[in-house]
Amino acid sequence: MAEGTGHKPLVIASNRLPVRFTVTGDKFQLSQSAGGLAAALRAVRGDAVWIGWPGTVVPATLEPEVTRRLREDNLVPVFLTADEEEDFYGRVCNDTLWPLFHYFGDRLRITPEAWLRYVQVNERFADAILGRCGPDTRVWVHDFHLMLVPAMLRRRAPNLAVGFFLHTPFPSSEVYRLLPTREEALRGVLGSDYVSFQTGDYARHFRSSCLRVLGADSQPDSLDMSGRRVGIGVDPIGIDVTGFREVLRDPETARLFSQLEEQYTERRLVLGVERLDYTKGIPQKLLAFERYLEQDPGRARTTTMLQVLVPSRLESPEYRAQRDEIELLIARINGRFGQPGVTPVEYLHRNISKPGLVALYRRADVMMVTPLRDGMNLVAHEFVLCQSEPGPPGRWRGSLLLSEFAGSAQVLPGALLVNPWNMDGVVERLGTALELDGGERRRRLETMAKRVQDLDCKHWAEGFLSRLGRYSRRERGRRLPPDVEGEVEERLKARFARARARTILLDYDGTLRELEAHPDLAVPTPGIIDLLSGLVALPRTDVHIVSGRRRRNLEQWFGRLPVHLCAEHGYLARAPDEEWRTLLDLDLSWMRRIERLLRRVAADVPGAHVERKSCSVAFHYREAEPEYGAWRAHELLNDLGQHLAGAPAEILLGQRVVEVRASGVDKGVYVRTVFPNGKEQTRFVLGLGDDRTDHDLLDALPSGSVAGHVGGLLPSGRSHQGRREHVHVVGPGEVRALLVELTAAVAARSGNADG
Repeated sequence: MAEGTGHKPLVIASNRLPVRFTVTGDKFQLSQSAGGLAAALRAVRGDAVWIGWPGTVVPATLEPEVTRRLREDNLVPVFLTADEEEDFYGRVCNDTLWPLFHYFGDRLRITPEAWLRYVQVNERFADAILGRCGPDTRVWVHDFHLMLVPAMLRRRAPNLAVGFFLHTPFPSSEVYRLLPTREEALRGVLGSDYVSFQTGDYARHFRSSCLRVLGADSQPDSLDMSGRRVGIGVDPIGIDVTGFREVLRDPETARLFSQLEEQYTERRLVLGVERLDYTKGIPQKLLAFERYLEQDPGRARTTTMLQVLVPSRLESPEYRAQRDEIELLIARINGRFGQPGVTPVEYLHRNISKPGLVALYRRADVMMVTPLRDGMNLVAHEFVLCQSEPGPPGRWRGSLLLSEFAGSAQVLPGALLVNPWNMDGVVERLGTALELDGGERRRRLETMAKRVQDLDCKHWAEGFLSRLGRYSRRERGRRLPPDVEGEVEERLKARFARARARTILLDYDGTLRELEAHPDLAVPTPGIIDLLSGLVALPRTDVHIVSGRRRRNLEQWFGRLPVHLCAEHGYLARAPDEEWRTLLDLDLSWMRRIERLLRRVAADVPGAHVERKSCSVAFHYREAEPEYGAWRAHELLNDLGQHLAGAPAEILLGQRVVEVRASGVDKGVYVRTVFPNGKEQTRFVLGLGDDRTDHDLLDALPSGSVAGHVGGLLPSGRSHQGRREHVHVVGPGEVRALLVELTAAVAARSGNADG
């Protein structure tokens, strides 16, 4: 923990601190930021600490003084060198992630070595966060600059409550998959307890990317990953309603509004307010206004567009070129349609005071918010509030023309929506917006004003933190057992080596062998055969393969080894050199009709297939197109529920497989036949499994056994019944490595005894 900081109930982390920071020689100045995030979080900060970059390179000699000054406001700086700023902020955040998330593939530039810097900077943020966290701290990570931070925090503080909010769009999986580090970034975000987006579309795209990139199925509101359930939500950000109401009552606002009324007497004002960025669609908007004037040049005498362009990143040649393009377009329109005393497009390239901005919102007849892509766009919210609240004259005057590609389009139902790429459509809608009668304008504004008030930034922040608390509390009781490494591994090896007898029960697919796209491809490797041969060669050691596979597969692969085989989830069993036997008498009258249903569905899903076993039938969709296969599997579950009504059968969900199995059959049945009276105290018993069907195996292990949960498998709700040691193994490769270590431990103990 950093000296003098103390633990905080809430830690906020974003790329930028909520201050404007300027350095001149050996002096620096701080001022409050007017950014949307700063305003949104001001209401919930309280005793929270905010961690971020000051926004500029701070000389090392000034860092201690800057840190002390920021600490007075509960702000913690993460300083970046010029090279770090260039790689992390410039090359990764601005040149790779920003265009990717906004669908500008033609502007996407990827610098692999810069990604290493992105990782390093995220690690420094994680260090700074952990230094301010106590056991009950909540951490709120913001935006694409810090996508790796949640997983870094999870590894080092597993019980920490971590939330992540993405302010930008999240692109469709077809676009997101262009990112070379796509898997690392997704796993980074999924270290959170709760991940939230501006709109349902963005959340759906995120879930789709997790399915296609990670193979992780999800529900609309959650996703299971590495044994944890991550909440997925939608929390559209809003504006500081109270703050804007205060500005509307400010006498300075009234004075500036009066000037605007006089300036635009008998003229209609079309307003645009944007930060300089290619995502905002400013050239497209200007071209549409030019086309509007072309249809009737006389409109230039009655209608004025005022374009306010807030400077941004002018140190970049690319952004300066954007500014130049905009200014040339404005000059061309004014040259074509202007006259002495008539300027069709007026242009301000500077920051505007809050009263000045509110006065413009109040005076505008049409607000054009037409980004090519935008996470939310709060300008639209600000305009609606300033038009609908009491204040200067002119209430209910304006219309909102809004791009359908802005997140605001999904929360402001009274806006006139446009496709900014369809110039003729924008021109037509602009004409409609200008000609709406007063009653229609008011009805639309009233509808939107209620939504703007409901989405107030204070409500947004409180809602997000409430949902984060709910998901994190639920997850604290669902953590993975300790990993088999270090002290845990050494203890297991010692117990295994000194035991007088040993029994190992292994699931196959996903536990001993990696999952494959098609089950027939998951043939045991020579290394697996050698591994099992080494285990069964140990004194008084039994090995059991307990699988959902058909007996034909198990006999073909392992029949020559002196191992015990259990097929079809516990229905069939065979001891070494003996015949197969059934463990239960079953009613299988339902199987034929269920098989017909599954085969009908599989015929419609390319890549899916049906596998019939002795007491079950399975629909496999691992080779199917991920989203379509998952959708048809969910539909199939609904149909199965109806077809199985009253039948002695149950539905199992595995790794991209839906299996219908006779009731009463499970791997626990077999385990109980192996240990009908428990186990001797001197026998070491280890069970290993990776999916929900293996809960039956692990939960049936006798007291004193070791239950190994592979991959993301959590202990079941019944795991507390019986005294067992629960451990976690990362995956099949680690399972095989563990079994090799256990075998070697016995050999080492025997060697020491002989010596």
